[in-house]
Amino acid sequence: MKKNKGFTLIELLAVIVILGIMLAISVVAVNKIRKNQEVENKRNVISSILTGAKRYFADEPSKSEVRVKYLVEKDYADFDISEYDEFDNDSIKVFYNNECPNDSNKLKRAFYVSVNGKTYNDCGCAIQTGGVTGKKLCSGQNGTDEANIN
Repeated sequence: MKKNKGFTLIELLAVIVILGIMLAISVVAVNKIRKNQEVENKRNVISSILTGAKRYFADEPSKSEVRVKYLVEKDYADFDISEYDEFDNDSIKVFYNNECPNDSNKLKRAFYVSVNGKTYNDCGCAIQTGGVTGKKLCSGQNGTDEANIN
């Protein structure tokens, strides 16, 4: 009786199926990690813009707006603008606004930037009578909602 060596077709198919499942799981995981990193990078860029705006408006207290491109060119904001097409546009500006439009508490929101229809601001700049409140990047009309960056 002759004994055959090697794998059967069923065994090979089982290994291929298992490898395919493992590959699919890893691709999904890597895509999720990459998306989270992109969101975090954008959050950091917006924070850099708002921090640069604070410095700019401290130097230029009579101004009420500044182009994001100018903040980067003059080293107020530190990020590579060429990597973020949405900010490499003369119409994207940071504004200084004393009062939040729809806020019953009359919080003061010092700096905000509008990008693609979304408004972001630094809640740390929301000044109430007692001083500075909040510490996170926010969005929305009154600066109380955590920023949802896509």
